[in-house]
Amino acid sequence: MASKLKDLPIGVQTFREMIESLFLYVDKTREIYDLVSKPKAAYFLSRPRRFGKSLLVSTLEAIFKNERELFKGLWLDSSDYEWREYPVIKLDISAVDKNSVEELREGLKRLLVKIAAKYEIKLENLSPSAMLSDLISELAKKHGSKVVVLVDEYDDPIIKHISNPELALQMRDLLHDFYKIIKSEDANIRFVFLTGVSKFSRTSIFSGLNNLSNISMQEKYASIVGITQEELERDFSPYLDLVAEKHKTTKDRILEQLKHWYNGYRFSRAELKVYNPFSTLSLFDTMEFTNFWFATGTPSYLVSLVKQHNPDLAAYDREISVNGDFLNSYDVENVPLIPVLYDTGYLTIKDYSVRNNITRYELAYPNFEVKTSLTESFLRVYGDESRPERISSVTEKLEDFILSNQLADFMDLLKSYFAGIPYELIPVKTLNEKYFHLVFYLLMRVTSFRVNIEDRSSSGRVD
Repeated sequence: MASKLKDLPIGVQTFREMIESLFLYVDKTREIYDLVSKPKAAYFLSRPRRFGKSLLVSTLEAIFKNERELFKGLWLDSSDYEWREYPVIKLDISAVDKNSVEELREGLKRLLVKIAAKYEIKLENLSPSAMLSDLISELAKKHGSKVVVLVDEYDDPIIKHISNPELALQMRDLLHDFYKIIKSEDANIRFVFLTGVSKFSRTSIFSGLNNLSNISMQEKYASIVGITQEELERDFSPYLDLVAEKHKTTKDRILEQLKHWYNGYRFSRAELKVYNPFSTLSLFDTMEFTNFWFATGTPSYLVSLVKQHNPDLAAYDREISVNGDFLNSYDVENVPLIPVLYDTGYLTIKDYSVRNNITRYELAYPNFEVKTSLTESFLRVYGDESRPERISSVTEKLEDFILSNQLADFMDLLKSYFAGIPYELIPVKTLNEKYFHLVFYLLMRVTSFRVNIEDRSSSGRVD
C-alpha cells in the first residue's frame, strides 16, 4: 500500500503548525543558520507577497524560543548552532488596524500590550515608540538576556495608502519613530529581522539603523524563500508523478510546464532562480495549470502607480535596463514604477552587467503566469475595470474568431468592446490612435498569439 502524501501547506504561515500537523516543509534551515549563528545581527529582507516571508519569520521565532523539538530531522538540528532561549518580540504589522494614523498608533500599542502580557510585563499607556522601548528594556532585565525583534510586513501601512501621499507620509513618520527604537535599544538586542514587500529608503524609515544589513539581493540568501529546481524535484516528486498521470504525460513534460508557468524569479546576481511557492503548491493541489498568484488580487497601489506613470507597456515585452541603485530604495514622496514592479514580483532579474563599478540589471517578466496576468491587470486599468469578467470573455472570442478565420466577426466584437469602454476612462490627451492602439495591443497580448506593436526594419516600421 502506497504511503500517504504529506499535506500541502497552502496558506500555512506558522512553523509550529507546519511541523506538528505534518505538512510538507521545504527545509530552509541551512540558509537560516547563516542568519542566526552570528552572536549579534540585524537584517532586512524584501520579497513579493505570498512568497513565504511570514513562515520565515515564524521559523526564526521558533529558533529563538528554543523550540528545538520542532526541528528534529531538519538541517539545523544536526548543525553546531548553539540553542538558547531568548525573549522574542514578534510584530505582524499587517494585522494592525491602519485606516488612519490614530488607528495605527492605537493598534501598535495594543499589539505591544498583548506581547508584554505573555511575559507578565505591564506597560504604561504611552506612545508606541516609548512602549516598545520599555518592553525591550523590561524583557532584557527580567530574563537576564538580550531580546530578539522580528517585524513582519513592516511597510504594510504605507503600502495600503501609497495612492494617498499625505496619509502615506504620516504613516511613514509614525513608523520611523517606532522603528528607530530598535537602534536606541541596541545594547539590549540580540537579533533583528524585518521583512516586507518594498524597499523604502533607510533615511525615511530606518533612520539610525545603520547596522541593518539588507540581504534582499545577496547571493547566499537568494533562495531563503521560494522553491529551487532541486527542492522541487526532491521534495515534490510524488506530486509530480500525480500531475503527470492526471495529464497523461511524462514527469519531464510536467517539469517543463512548471518552469514555464511558475519559475524564473531571480533575486541576485547568482543565476539561481526560484518558483513562486504559492502557485507551485496550488498547482499540485488542483492538478491544473492556471494563474493562481494573480487570483489573490493585484494590489490596488500597483494599479494606482500604473495610472500615475502611464508607462510604455509594449516595453515590458522586452528586457528593461536599470541602474542597480535604482532598485535598492525609494521614498514615499516619489515611488517609481519599475522598482515597485520588481519588488512585488512582476519583473525580475534576467541578467546584469558591471561597468566602472556601476551595476545595471536587465529586468523582464519572470514567467508566463505573471506575463499574461499582469497584461490583464493593465487591460483593466486602460479598459473597463468595473467588468473584469468581460475581458476573459472577449479575448476568448477574439482568439476563436482568428483561428476560424471569421475576420468580420472579429472586427465587430472589437468595435463593440471599444464602444463599451466608459469615456471617462480615456485620458483627453490620448483621445486618439495611441489610446486605442494600446488597448488593442493589450487585448491581443492576453490571447495566445505573439503580438508586435510595430515591426521595425531598414525601410521603416509597420504598425
